Amino acid sequence: MKNLMLKKIKTIAFFLLIGSAVVAQKSRDKVLLKIDKEKVYASEFERLFGKNKNLKIQGEAPSIEDDVQLFVDYKLKLIEAEELQMDTVSSYIEEVARYRNQLVLPYLNDDSLVDSLVLEAYERTLREVRASHILIRVDKNATDTVAAYEKITAIRQSIIDGADFDAVAKEKSEDPSAKNNAGDLGYFSAFRMVYPFESAAFNTPKGEVSEVFRTQFGYHFLKVVDVRESMGEMEVAHIMIRDTTAPGTSTINKVYKELVSGASFEELAKKYSDDKRSSVNGGKLNRFGVGSLPPPFGEISFALTPENKYSEPFKTAYGWHIVKYLNHYPVSSFEDAKEELLQKTKKDSRSKTLSNPVVLRLKKEYTIEINEAAKKEFENPSFVVVDSLNAWLIKIQQDTLTQKDFSNYIMNRRDKTAMQNFNPYLDQEILEYYKVHLEETDVEFKNLFQEYKNGLLLFDLMKEKIWDAAQNDSIGLQEFYTSHKTNYIKPESFKTVVVSTKITEQVEALKELVSDSDSISMVTRVVANKEGVLIKSGSFEKTNGIFPENVNLVVGETNVYQQDGYSVIIKVFAKEEAIQQEFDDIKGKVISDFQNKIQENWLASLRAKHKVKVYKRTVKKLASEMEIYSE
Repeated sequence: MKNLMLKKIKTIAFFLLIGSAVVAQKSRDKVLLKIDKEKVYASEFERLFGKNKNLKIQGEAPSIEDDVQLFVDYKLKLIEAEELQMDTVSSYIEEVARYRNQLVLPYLNDDSLVDSLVLEAYERTLREVRASHILIRVDKNATDTVAAYEKITAIRQSIIDGADFDAVAKEKSEDPSAKNNAGDLGYFSAFRMVYPFESAAFNTPKGEVSEVFRTQFGYHFLKVVDVRESMGEMEVAHIMIRDTTAPGTSTINKVYKELVSGASFEELAKKYSDDKRSSVNGGKLNRFGVGSLPPPFGEISFALTPENKYSEPFKTAYGWHIVKYLNHYPVSSFEDAKEELLQKTKKDSRSKTLSNPVVLRLKKEYTIEINEAAKKEFENPSFVVVDSLNAWLIKIQQDTLTQKDFSNYIMNRRDKTAMQNFNPYLDQEILEYYKVHLEETDVEFKNLFQEYKNGLLLFDLMKEKIWDAAQNDSIGLQEFYTSHKTNYIKPESFKTVVVSTKITEQVEALKELVSDSDSISMVTRVVANKEGVLIKSGSFEKTNGIFPENVNLVVGETNVYQQDGYSVIIKVFAKEEAIQQEFDDIKGKVISDFQNKIQENWLASLRAKHKVKVYKRTVKKLASEMEIYSE
């Protein structure tokens, strides 16, 4: 189930990433291709692939020919899904409705007020607040919260009366981390906390305690410890040694000595860093703010400069690190940051505060009529709507609401009179009309919603035709494994120790020590404390980057190689022969490969089923006009 949900998210995310493709075709739009008699226009392809640098494979130039074929497959799948009437299945219709309700939320915001929130967010990005908090948990759906509110109010009053905040946080806070950090959340800026928490932090002066406020986690109050100018974002590379025992400590210290002696940081990261995701790129990490990574990683990184570009070894919860300065990005100007902040604001919970202003705008735009006589009847508390006398009450554009509709609304709102409920009801129905007809008035929403629908439809199609087909065809799966056994051979590997040094005078002695050692642990023990010597051990395939080119790996032999100024001493203690992996051990990979094969055959059948014509002249013109293909 978890894997299936992940596939659904990826399927939908793909279409959101590449952007909306449903556009009104203009007469001057060139036909890019035909599928049977259906024309497909260049503008649709351009919207799908025109701004998709995120979809480019690193190291490969984008190919419009490949993308056109991908586009053809996409269109063929949609045609197939519609021919199978998968868009009429009740589960699909219900899920589309749920997604639509989520998608519509950001569109309920008044642009001018969104702009004010964007400006507020920008002003907050200029500062970083360090705050400590105390939390009393309350379920986000709870309505009776009096006890929790009284409890946290009393705790806050004890702080106001002079109790030590840290001590009280450790004792009373229901945030589990408070036992260790006394509620200290470190420095943070806009969008790092939920909006009510962020607002409380930025609206409370330094050294003071906020009022009690509620978030989805419960009731809080906080103390602002410090406020400083934003430090922006850093881009660094790092070398990480996960082992924090004596051997790991020795390794990180030796790597650091090699680094300050002039060794390449990138090569050391590739060889010795245990963070395999970054080591292949010389240890490079994505940009981050000061509070984004576990302490003290951020603080140490932000202290680096172009002149002081390497940190000394330091420890986090993940192990030892050495960090290299790559770049510092100060906070952008408002104009440069505005678009990104706008998107963040629309997705953030702060946008939910702006529904009512939208109604005010719609009241000016819509034709709205109120039957005052029908409304006045509700002033009588004993008034009951009779079906035969059910008068119209409100008209919003083309929609008509009756006395019965309003009566149903107030049925469960007996805490207020009918007249007190009328304006909230009117506002709700105006907003509901806007939501229902949003595709007619907002092209951006129309396009985005269509992409969600396409993504869900293709997920259902792929699930039926590919993923479930592979999972449920146990005989076919076994046959696929049997006929492709050579693809599932684990290459031979070598249990090896690799000792590197730049000190020429040590090489012969080190080679003798390594050669005479009976085990890797013996080599580690003997070599660990030697200055200027790095050691790495484990079971490696011959193609592993730790080995020099043209390495000769023979069990029992110790050899010396020269690589990038290092003498590299390698001893092989054992060899694991290449083995045929059994089906049960690699079933997941076999299923994945089987799915790919089924999809390949299925797409071929779709292409055979339909006549596809691609207009090469239009492809060529697009390639010259689209930035992604001309870079």
